[in-house]
Amino acid sequence: MAATNYRESPYLTGHHRPTRMEVDAPDLFVEGELPADLAGVFYRNGAEPLYPPTDEDYHWFDGDGMVYAFFIEDGRASMRNRWVRTDKLLLEMKEGRRLFGVHGNPVTTDPIARHTRYNTANTNIILHGGKLLALMEGAPPVELDPRSLETIGEESYGGVITTTFSAHPTVDHANGELVNIGTIARDGDRSPEIHYEVIDFSGRPIRTEVIPVPHQSLMHTFFVTENHVVFPVTPLDVSIKRALSGGPIVAWMPDRPTKLGVMPRRGTASDVRWFEVEPRHMLHQANVWEDGHRIVADVAAAEGTALFPDLHGRRRSHQETQQSLRRWTIDLAADTGAVREEIINDRDIQFPRPDDRLMTRPSRYAFSNSNLNSVDGRVDGMDSVLRVDTRTGVEDLYHFGDGAAAGELIFAPRVGGTSELDGYALTLVHKEGAAETELAVFDARDLSSGPLARVRIPFRIPSGFHCNYYSVDSPLYEQAMRA
Repeated sequence: MAATNYRESPYLTGHHRPTRMEVDAPDLFVEGELPADLAGVFYRNGAEPLYPPTDEDYHWFDGDGMVYAFFIEDGRASMRNRWVRTDKLLLEMKEGRRLFGVHGNPVTTDPIARHTRYNTANTNIILHGGKLLALMEGAPPVELDPRSLETIGEESYGGVITTTFSAHPTVDHANGELVNIGTIARDGDRSPEIHYEVIDFSGRPIRTEVIPVPHQSLMHTFFVTENHVVFPVTPLDVSIKRALSGGPIVAWMPDRPTKLGVMPRRGTASDVRWFEVEPRHMLHQANVWEDGHRIVADVAAAEGTALFPDLHGRRRSHQETQQSLRRWTIDLAADTGAVREEIINDRDIQFPRPDDRLMTRPSRYAFSNSNLNSVDGRVDGMDSVLRVDTRTGVEDLYHFGDGAAAGELIFAPRVGGTSELDGYALTLVHKEGAAETELAVFDARDLSSGPLARVRIPFRIPSGFHCNYYSVDSPLYEQAMRA
């Protein structure tokens, strides 16, 4: 049976409409001039379903992973993109149609696929241990060749990872360690747990621990400081049992507080202390660090979410649930168990990021895509980019124009640069109705003046998720590219 077109859905039209192609572009046109000291690779992952979904309610998080790689050096840029050929995608390619329900829902999954893991590998793309890893939090990582993007296969770290891996493991650039968590799926009345691993620079697991949690939550991210790890359990409740009875597999529980479990990085489950903040939706943080006996976390948070329904299937609007940049402070010396919250910047943001080299250590600046005029930034597009001084609240903003969709804004250090802001900021942007996409390159100190250069990609790249940039003098780049 031939492939058919996609149904109407907010996440299958407009900026999200799949292009369904893999491309090699050896020398892209550049408007302006790429800086001579910008040299490295910019990766982006996102959801692009190869086949039309069979469920009526398609979700953006459900598409097949499509990885883009932009190689920049000597003022030139090349690009290639490839689907992550997971076992799921390979089976569907063999059958020529979609087989899995949205989020792997067992009720709407074809019996042919019931013994194949639901792994989209569509959320993040990182270098660590000499390997390029495509990630989602519902399955193990998938290794790709860092240059060709050829799929190599699932990475289990010698059998340590048997269930899931985080979409946002933290790489501590101070010592090269990767700190990871993963969900342990539980049915019925079995107590919810997560697993915790530390993987050294070479890619060798050096620590594992199982941590009980208050309930099974969509723990998309977690926090790591120099000496601690924090497990956020938000009101996003995950229940396979509920899905089997026809309810949402992920549901917002508005009466539950957000709970933060704090553990020493070398600690055990018995060392976890729980703190609480009001019910908050939080999937991403800029950076987290220690300030004496306090843990400081700069996060994108809101009082609810439009991404998932409540138990009754009701969804809130984007306008009601806009995320702002907030600071959560956990006082480890206090005995109240409360978390202090303050708003640093109240713009509608997604995907805040620091200079990644400073993750787990104090940083001053947060980069983010932002929304000025879109009705729904996730659907219509985040139309601007933003840098916030988290000490003063002063912002530096550039607006691409109404109707534009700008992706995650990534700091890219210049070759040889060591200080915060000593480099550039990169994002993919698609203008409304445009036939092309741009990789916009800014001076990190001055976004408002506009891009220094625009790398022109001669087709529309659908809106995606997370990006990472690795300079040629990064130890992670050198380790992967010489392997």
